[in-house]
Amino acid sequence: MIQHSQWGPHHYGVVLGRFQPLHNGHIEYFEAARKRADRLVVGVTNPDNDRLVHDRSDPNRSRGESNPFTYFDRHQMITASLAEAGWDWRGFAVVPAPVNHPEEMAPYLPPTAVSTVFITVYDDWGDRKAELMRGLGYQVEILWRRDKDARLTSGTRLRAAMRAGGDWRDFVPGAVARYLDDSGWLALLAAQSAP
Repeated sequence: MIQHSQWGPHHYGVVLGRFQPLHNGHIEYFEAARKRADRLVVGVTNPDNDRLVHDRSDPNRSRGESNPFTYFDRHQMITASLAEAGWDWRGFAVVPAPVNHPEEMAPYLPPTAVSTVFITVYDDWGDRKAELMRGLGYQVEILWRRDKDARLTSGTRLRAAMRAGGDWRDFVPGAVARYLDDSGWLALLAAQSAP
């Protein structure tokens, strides 16, 4: 962890993702970034499903069926999962991060002078996010580059499993599974896949 004086500013680590839903691969990402910062800011991209923007680096990100969960749902899943994992609430914040509208991100994120954006790259979209954040003046650190096949899982696979009644629970934190059960999301997703 980066050390600062007791009275100096905190160093913020910023992580970005859609978290549709939050899964164990995201937790790996959070943990890696947390080791490099005093406080972690989890930026939820595509926070407003009515303002999805097509990006050629990952065209599926902007499809409605790829974004079923609201910002509120994702905030709930993230905060419950981190609390369940023993994270102190003072060590993280969950904020909207409209990365496809970069001009709107400044009010939600910590200042560039005391922040590093941590990115994981599995495809062109990871590099595109890094480019967008550098364009806003943020220092960007690539935590790792991996092939898509090296991912622990993906939101696409999990949503498909949820819609089909397949196996998905082992790939998400327990708090996410409980939230999806209790909120009625599983029934809604299954209904979306019915003929």
